[in-house]
Amino acid sequence: MDCKLCGLPTPNPPVQQDGHVFCCYGCSTVYEHFGEAVLDSYKLIEEVGPVLPPEGKEAFLRIEGMHCASCEFMLKKFGERAKGVLDVTACYATSTAKVTFDPDIIDESDLPRVLSHAGYRAGFRSEVIEQRDNDLSLLRLLTGVSLSAMVMMLYLAFFYPSNLGLVPAEDLESMRWLAFYAAPRVMFLLTTVLIFYVGFPILRGAWIGVRAGALNMDNLLAIAVLAAYGYSIHQMWIGSHDLYFDVAAVIVTVVTAGRFFEKNAKLDATAELSRIISAWNPKIRVIQDEGFVEKSMDALHPGDRFVVTQGEFIPVNGTIFQGVGALDESLMTGEPHPVTRGAGAEVLGGTTLVEGELTVTVGESVESQMEALTRILWRAQSTSDGLLVMADRFARVFVPLVLVLAAGITSGLLLNGASTGTALLAGLATLIVSCPCTFGLAVPLTTAAAVSTALKHGIIIGRSAAYEKSAHIKSIALDKTGTLSTGKMQVTAVYGPPEVEWYSAAVERFSQHPVANAIARLDARYEAINPVIHPGKGAEALVDGKRVVVGSQTLFRLLNWTIPDQLQAQVKGAPAGGVVSYVGWAGMAIGAIVTGDQPRPGWKKFVAELRQQYRVVMLTGAERTDGYESAVDMHHAGVPPETKAVIVRQLREEGGVVMIGDGSNDGPALAAANLGIAFGVPTSLAADAADLIIPGDRLDRITIALDLLGSVRRRVHQNIGWALLYNAIAIPLALSGMLNPLFAALAMASSSILVVWNSSRSLEQDSWHVLQDEACPSGPDDWSRLGSKVPLETAGT
Repeated sequence: MDCKLCGLPTPNPPVQQDGHVFCCYGCSTVYEHFGEAVLDSYKLIEEVGPVLPPEGKEAFLRIEGMHCASCEFMLKKFGERAKGVLDVTACYATSTAKVTFDPDIIDESDLPRVLSHAGYRAGFRSEVIEQRDNDLSLLRLLTGVSLSAMVMMLYLAFFYPSNLGLVPAEDLESMRWLAFYAAPRVMFLLTTVLIFYVGFPILRGAWIGVRAGALNMDNLLAIAVLAAYGYSIHQMWIGSHDLYFDVAAVIVTVVTAGRFFEKNAKLDATAELSRIISAWNPKIRVIQDEGFVEKSMDALHPGDRFVVTQGEFIPVNGTIFQGVGALDESLMTGEPHPVTRGAGAEVLGGTTLVEGELTVTVGESVESQMEALTRILWRAQSTSDGLLVMADRFARVFVPLVLVLAAGITSGLLLNGASTGTALLAGLATLIVSCPCTFGLAVPLTTAAAVSTALKHGIIIGRSAAYEKSAHIKSIALDKTGTLSTGKMQVTAVYGPPEVEWYSAAVERFSQHPVANAIARLDARYEAINPVIHPGKGAEALVDGKRVVVGSQTLFRLLNWTIPDQLQAQVKGAPAGGVVSYVGWAGMAIGAIVTGDQPRPGWKKFVAELRQQYRVVMLTGAERTDGYESAVDMHHAGVPPETKAVIVRQLREEGGVVMIGDGSNDGPALAAANLGIAFGVPTSLAADAADLIIPGDRLDRITIALDLLGSVRRRVHQNIGWALLYNAIAIPLALSGMLNPLFAALAMASSSILVVWNSSRSLEQDSWHVLQDEACPSGPDDWSRLGSKVPLETAGT
């Protein structure tokens, strides 16, 4: 029979309660606590089935030429037109794009060509894209300020005084040719240069919007500028002085200035992120034919030998063939102090050689933890989720609405007998003052700043939706081993004949559980075959012709194997707090091995702080809680991975839940939580399932991370609130004709700059905890040297 809760096979006889059968007492206890509702949670998991990854292969590209948030939608529209491209998700704040494609239809090397048109330049992260935008933007800004200043001086000299009634028109008769013939034509020339050179990005963005079939802010600006420009040309040729070259000039200059400062703020916000990713672009010197050949990661093969010198990354997992060096392994283990490694020692991809020179042999497969890290970073920074999607959609609906309003107010005033100039000014002011840019900037700049701030303190934000997921959290579920305890298990006692050690070590080499790793280190004289892993319970395999089982009491009950009373009596005298693994063959337990784990420093203070705001639930696959249960609000012991996920889903029914774990067996629970945090030395599966990755052994970083997410969420809400308030006030003023287009341009730029400033403010000042960590890099130079501060283990570690 199958367990009523987790679906695993039940022992004979099964654990029974209320007419239901369970595979272990852990599942039975969970049912006892939650009741029938928890069974419905498991049925829901069965109905939904596993979450399958999206079809296709992922590639991450840098994008140059993005000048506003609407470019994200444009790139998506253009990219998905190409055959074989399944999805394009771009992020303006970080100038990156994630492309999902079918490798059978389109080659990965063709993707930059697909996105490199209409002024965008795409390239892979390993490529150096020509950086011309900064200098060009500054040149455009200086040109715009200079030319618009000249236009405004001519207006101040000849037009504003008479328009405002300060100087009678007759007083200008003596300089009529200069004031009413030469000056308008000079303004026409200056404004023409302004519009078609300085304002070229605006016109290009508008044309892209038309081609993509999605209107954007540039369409509003282009219509306003060209309308003022065209109307002024017409008035100039018929000899009228009703000119609006000043409106066109000021709009272009103000928007150019705003975007220049916006771009610099964006670069500052993403500087840490860019520095880390740029640092991971390894070129590997492979020994070949008594010389060196420089290869990329993709060109490496198992067995290749490469040389690493002082200060360089070790790009892939391998074994030291020659040399001795001091390695900074903080990327992988959180250990801040360098360790010495010599010939025969294993090294992990992503560690840094602090001192010495090494020749390393590539392992059985070309793997690098740093490669996994960079993919997580790229996925986080090139994805738009939640609030960002909402803001983008709002902006795309907002633009056509503003066009209708502007056309309506212009037509209405003309029909009511207003002059063409008055009607045009009201329509232009409506177009200019409307600012969907604030919606487009409200989220991405803040989240980009958050990613960089988190990286400075050793916290990886793996998914952009993490900020929203952290809202309305009621419970925090903690995995015991590896979170509250160090997870560094050691054998403390062995009961039984010597074969217990020999056989169990051979079997446990197939498992990745911390207890299994400790037992596997006991001996190496036997090899096992045909392994069968029982997640959370143990493992079995053939050793020396015997079927050997190593695992918990639950596993032996599941297999219907006996445990002698004498052995159970011996185990009762084992050291307190230890995990008992029974070892047996021929249908019965022959001996037992006890492993112990150490509490993580400061765990009681950490849990006490969490309990001030949340309900804390401890989950563990171990059958003993070792005294940790006294510090939490609820605990469940002896539960398999599937049941951890069921518990987390049940907690979600009672409010938001955060799951914190480190092992592959925590993956289902991490994915099931509102917010998953992979802590300590997470495996690849745990890191991929989590929303946040927090390396090392400092539990206070979890509290810091939660505070940071809260600060980001508040900052985003402030930005969106301001965007709504600004448009609610400005648009009615423009529609009423009370807002001059010049002031409308200034108001629109000021609104965007305010959002940029608010997004760029330090997030640390809003956090409850001081974000300081001596074990983390002290500054940008340290990050560029290390590339990151994140330990990621492969599934085989």
